[in-house]
Amino acid sequence: MKCQVLVVGGGPAGSTAARLLAEKGIETVLIEKNLSFNKPCGGGIPSAGLKEFFILDKIQKEVKFNTVTKVKIVPPFSEPIEVSLKNGEILIFNRYNFDSFLRKLSELQGAKVIEGELTNIEKVNNKIKSTVKDKKGKVFQINSDYLIAADGVNSKVCTLIGTPKPDYYWTVSLHIPINSRPKDTCEFWFGNSHASFFYSWVFPGTDYLSVGTGSEDIRKLKVLIETFIKKRFTMTLNSFTLRAYKIPRWRKRKFFKNNILFCGDALGTVMPVSFEGIYYSMKSAQFASEAIIQKDLKLYEKLWNDNFLMQFTLMKKFQDFMFGNDERMDRWLNIHRDPAIQELAMALWLRKENGTKLIPLYLKAFGSFISRIAPFKIK
Repeated sequence: MKCQVLVVGGGPAGSTAARLLAEKGIETVLIEKNLSFNKPCGGGIPSAGLKEFFILDKIQKEVKFNTVTKVKIVPPFSEPIEVSLKNGEILIFNRYNFDSFLRKLSELQGAKVIEGELTNIEKVNNKIKSTVKDKKGKVFQINSDYLIAADGVNSKVCTLIGTPKPDYYWTVSLHIPINSRPKDTCEFWFGNSHASFFYSWVFPGTDYLSVGTGSEDIRKLKVLIETFIKKRFTMTLNSFTLRAYKIPRWRKRKFFKNNILFCGDALGTVMPVSFEGIYYSMKSAQFASEAIIQKDLKLYEKLWNDNFLMQFTLMKKFQDFMFGNDERMDRWLNIHRDPAIQELAMALWLRKENGTKLIPLYLKAFGSFISRIAPFKIK
């Protein structure tokens, strides 16, 4: 089999890349090893992010989701902070439904989707020769000009070509059926007693609450989630199924190696502090696709850096300074009681406005607190 671009991985990054490339008439094949996979994930994405990709109306018509209009932030020591979202909302999806829909969009544009697992990569006569085993056990080769590695934090592509995979945190999550509990509020709980260098969350889905926490150490997960469930719900874990998974830890990485481009979790595009990944995975796919279309792979990193490097760098500084120190975290979160700070945060995070223009305002608003972690250089 031959194609111009082989996309490995059928999540938000891979399916977005396949759709955008196929739209431009580029022959694209997407392989996903498990089309039935339902990734453990809060499943939240701001509506502005989907609107940016011109798929908001379509997905609202075809996929079940829940709309969140409020955020509750619980500091380690202080009273909760409740914020009503303005000029935007968060949509919560079941990841199987969300990912399947995105793959369907790529197929409608002409991309070929195959359920199969990548087993080998070779370079042959300036082409990338990929060996794939489909779900029936049939082994075949795909020759392509480019390969997009969108196969997650455990990237098989990275393993096969000898590129280090992203560093990561561990998360553990469960679903609690919704009865009479509010469905319009996402909750973010901070504190080392139940979240180690992470936060605990409660995200309301269509008929369930996604509840979880995270840590840099997998050995801590069970105690942390038990502590959080008892603290938030006054119940035990006995009747629930836990699912552990990895979330990439962002740091600057190589965007491509030869004609292989890394996207989404395989690149580590998860925003520090908020740990938002879906939107940034899709943006990495957009930029990688544009670089392939323009036949200029260096354009990929330039587009990413121009749009997001400043924001990611600042949030990484915040994360390193505050996570693991409840006193600092409490102080930082309490600054967000100020409506002006809330508006800046919503512009950056919810409405996806231009971070390059907003970051200087954010720095100024935080004043002396920022001075503890600044100045920093963006290289």
